[in-house]
Amino acid sequence: MDPLSDILSILKPQSHLAGLLDLGHPSAIDFPDQAGALKCNAMISGGAWVSVEGSNEPVLVKEGDFFILPTGRPFSIKTDPSLEAKPVEQLLTAPLSDEPAVINGGGDTMIASCRFTVSQAHAFRLISMLPSIMVIPAQEEIAVHLVHSVGLILEELADARPGSALVARHLSHVVLIQTLRHHHAEKDTQLSWLKALADTRLALALTAMHSDPGKKWTLSDLAEVASMSRSVFARRFQEAAGQSPMEYLAVLRMIKASDQLLSSRCTIATVADAFGYKSENAFNTAFKRVMGRPPRQYVNERSKGGSDTVLN
Repeated sequence: MDPLSDILSILKPQSHLAGLLDLGHPSAIDFPDQAGALKCNAMISGGAWVSVEGSNEPVLVKEGDFFILPTGRPFSIKTDPSLEAKPVEQLLTAPLSDEPAVINGGGDTMIASCRFTVSQAHAFRLISMLPSIMVIPAQEEIAVHLVHSVGLILEELADARPGSALVARHLSHVVLIQTLRHHHAEKDTQLSWLKALADTRLALALTAMHSDPGKKWTLSDLAEVASMSRSVFARRFQEAAGQSPMEYLAVLRMIKASDQLLSSRCTIATVADAFGYKSENAFNTAFKRVMGRPPRQYVNERSKGGSDTVLN
């Protein structure tokens, strides 16, 4: 399986919240931390400035544009970047999913929005390494398809017909895959594992890691797969992905191991062996370092409905 498909198969994104935001000018709204969720948005009409906490400058999104906020960080939407934003809970009288949210009379800017939850917050770390906002301009054909897909998700959830939840979930997968595939193809891709994936040689190493994460990969092995020297490969991977190849591999192993522990009846020892650890103690130590707690505690908490704590 290619790395992008592999990551999405672990995330298992599901549409959690969808709705319409109708803004009148002037409007400025602060949205809180998205708790490890991704937001996909279609600018139906008008335009607005979008700022994500921690990013430098607000981004102008225009009619027909499609934009995704992959990091889950707090963000704001303003019809004028100089406006002081108010918390969303002070402006909405009903949940966004119940009815179109009309702010300041509406009529100037209409945004269709879907919020996707993921099944594994730790796997979300790989998505949260992406740029804080990704915009696909209306002029690009893929934007038209994405805006249409978000509209279909809204219709399915609003109509609540038999099978609507399943249709919306599949559409959400399509939206995310198309967006990430587009970003992967961009020449000016910013710091993320998608930049590494866009590099033909680094992509060979990434595919090898995802295809066989349990193999006892060394830096030299991965450099050889990428047809590069050890030092050049290590530097190029670090520059592209923002972490070393072995750090990426360690996170990938534990994310896939935790997914296997939760979705099968395999013992910890069996999973440890499958991911290249001959000692269960060594696996427990590595698992705790990445996931925040030992595997047995992790599985017990998740089985009781607990949630992951995403590590920075």
